[in-house]
Amino acid sequence: MLNIGHFQFTLVSTVFNESKRLKQTIADLNSQTLQPAEIIITDAGSTDGTFEILEEWKRSSLIPIHIILKPKCNVAEGRNLAIRAASYDLIASTDFGCRFHKDWLRSLITPFRDPDVDVVGGSFTVIESDISTKAAKAAYIMSNGYSIDVNAPWFIPSSRSIAYKREVFTAIGGYCEWLTLAADDLVFGKELKAHGYRIQIVDEPFVYWGRHQKGIGYIKEAQRYGLGDGEARVNSRNFLKNSIELILRYLFFTLFTTFLVLSIAGKLDLIYFLLLLPLAAGMRSYISYTSCWLRFRSKKYDFPTYVYGFYLLDATRFSYIKGYLTGYLYSSDLQKEEAKALKKRLASPAANIRSLEPA
Repeated sequence: MLNIGHFQFTLVSTVFNESKRLKQTIADLNSQTLQPAEIIITDAGSTDGTFEILEEWKRSSLIPIHIILKPKCNVAEGRNLAIRAASYDLIASTDFGCRFHKDWLRSLITPFRDPDVDVVGGSFTVIESDISTKAAKAAYIMSNGYSIDVNAPWFIPSSRSIAYKREVFTAIGGYCEWLTLAADDLVFGKELKAHGYRIQIVDEPFVYWGRHQKGIGYIKEAQRYGLGDGEARVNSRNFLKNSIELILRYLFFTLFTTFLVLSIAGKLDLIYFLLLLPLAAGMRSYISYTSCWLRFRSKKYDFPTYVYGFYLLDATRFSYIKGYLTGYLYSSDLQKEEAKALKKRLASPAANIRSLEPA
């Protein structure tokens, strides 16, 4: 039975080489106003001292902590291992390396007082004062300050901040281990909706995502996301939108430069520039990015950061597209079969798809 009355639940997570952020994560978890009955962490074979920090925490913690060492496991396998080892029928999940508001776990678990709630999804943001490098600042602008509309119909709770009954996890079959690196929690969230589970959304962003310091980190992250989406055959609309926009944008740049040179040489009338108008749709993300920068513009988010953001914007777009094509075109036979089965499951109408108002 699910012991909601006493809020007994297991907190699960995965970790890999997070020693730089881990002590802050642990401090935030120790400060939670609602504590889990146990914590289970899967370490994918950290080599930077992460495992040793976890072992030290385990020895000093009043809460039972179990550490599963599974070198080279992917995130989905790590999540599944931790959840299947859980002693309790209510699971809260996150990614170690994040920071947490002291009421984060309370916000995720309290809605389960309503027996009709199956899943509680949380929002997340970043600690703005931690955004210090040019790349991190540009990404902050690109992401509109990491402001997430949790009430939007497209919003899918991330396993960075989610809780659910064990029966939900069992019915879905866990996280999809056949994906290489990413998209396992996206697929899990899509399956939650397809099954028609009652999902309560907590709109306060109580989880703080640790972001990259260098541009290459965002570029590699975009490729991982694209790879996972391509392997799972999901988010095809996002892939097509990004691809078409980039094609239109660079076609616009090419033709504009050509027309400009010809017009300066007196070989082309200015009226021909009107032919470029249909291609202006390729500038949509540039316009959106500029609009965000105008809101955030300050000494911190200065003009050089704004200019750098155009590079990062396109580099991450290209990287996502590259990852998606790699995942889609070079999937293994197993991944192709699993993606086909997933498509059928997601296409089947749920018996009763319902959602609750934000907490």
